[in-house]
Amino acid sequence: MKKGTGCILQSSTTKKGGIHPMETLLSYRSFSEKIKEFYEFFPERLEEGIRMTVEKSIHEALKKESDILVDAERYERCVRRKAVRNGHYPRRLISKYGLLKIWVPRIRSGKVKLRTFSRYRRYSGEIAEMVRGLFFAGVSTRRMGIVLEHILGKTVSAQTVSRTAQKLDHEVRLFHQRALGEDYQYLFLDGIVQSEQVVGGTQRGPVLVAHGITYDGRREVIDYMKAGSESEAAWGSFLEDLYRRGLTGEKLRMIVADGASGLWSALERTYPRVPRQLCWAHKIRNVQEKLPKTAWDTCLADAKKIYQQSTRKKATERYFTWSKKWKRKYPKAVRCLAKDIDRLLVHYSMPAGHRKATRTSNPIERLFVEVRRRTKIMGSFTNARSIDRVTFGVFWIINRMWEGTRLEHFTQNY
Repeated sequence: MKKGTGCILQSSTTKKGGIHPMETLLSYRSFSEKIKEFYEFFPERLEEGIRMTVEKSIHEALKKESDILVDAERYERCVRRKAVRNGHYPRRLISKYGLLKIWVPRIRSGKVKLRTFSRYRRYSGEIAEMVRGLFFAGVSTRRMGIVLEHILGKTVSAQTVSRTAQKLDHEVRLFHQRALGEDYQYLFLDGIVQSEQVVGGTQRGPVLVAHGITYDGRREVIDYMKAGSESEAAWGSFLEDLYRRGLTGEKLRMIVADGASGLWSALERTYPRVPRQLCWAHKIRNVQEKLPKTAWDTCLADAKKIYQQSTRKKATERYFTWSKKWKRKYPKAVRCLAKDIDRLLVHYSMPAGHRKATRTSNPIERLFVEVRRRTKIMGSFTNARSIDRVTFGVFWIINRMWEGTRLEHFTQNY
């Protein structure tokens, strides 16, 4: 490398010692023009040419930045000098253009630092985004290295993938802290159990989730929280956080939830004026536990006809008919449904077009299918942050998918 030259890229030379025509071509004009002209001259070596062009552009940017930071020519003695050039150090940067070999200027001063190329940088922003996207898509840390190796031609270690994933923590915090409005007409609440590694084994605990449907028909995972249990205190903390951030419930038509006593107590305290619907799917499973398998096709199927009625009056009549028919043979099953029948019929006070979708918490259960699919290959999480990060990744993908869609029947009040 010639002393005092601005470009750090080693010149490719021909066997006779002259400058390679590729190097001459890449020494002028804009980046896009370089690529275009290179393709015209060397179409069979386009990939190599693009990589060289990117390398050269990075070197030019690094030189310009270092000149600005030093504020003096080489070997120039002057008052305005801010730092001293101290050679270069090699770095390899994995990018979407392949493996780039970069010579980074070293500046001897603690007051100025290069911003174009950070000291420990190994991957371009595009690759970091690629890792992030694969992580959100559910690709495991181990498999991600294999996928990226096929794309980039370079192995990406599991540690690098893990470090990139850890940078999501900032996005996770922003998601949990963002302001919420009063745009929601329905709120669905439920929890999914996850396993976390602890000293001596694993510990299972719920992730509490809130899913909403807005007045313009948009679905949204509003928030979630890792908790130690589904107690009143845990649900209360989660709901109060939603309340403080703007979801006060003034415009909520109804809240749909399972039969967990802790959740219902917390709802009574935080949203006492909002009607609450007990999930029919959860209740039917409770009734099923009180029945022999032979009665599922008769007694259980008969019970399902209650919520299939068109009005609350007809549903109530169907309930009494069912109760009278089965209370002698299966008294426990009948009592299980009877104690909650009023909470099960709240959805009939909603617009007719909304009732089918709001009589159960199935919308949130479908979210859990995606969470389980993503976490099944992991077995158990290393810590609570890992649970938070992966759960955020799954819900972020789902919210992005829902951004451009609307449930038209939720925009009508019929």
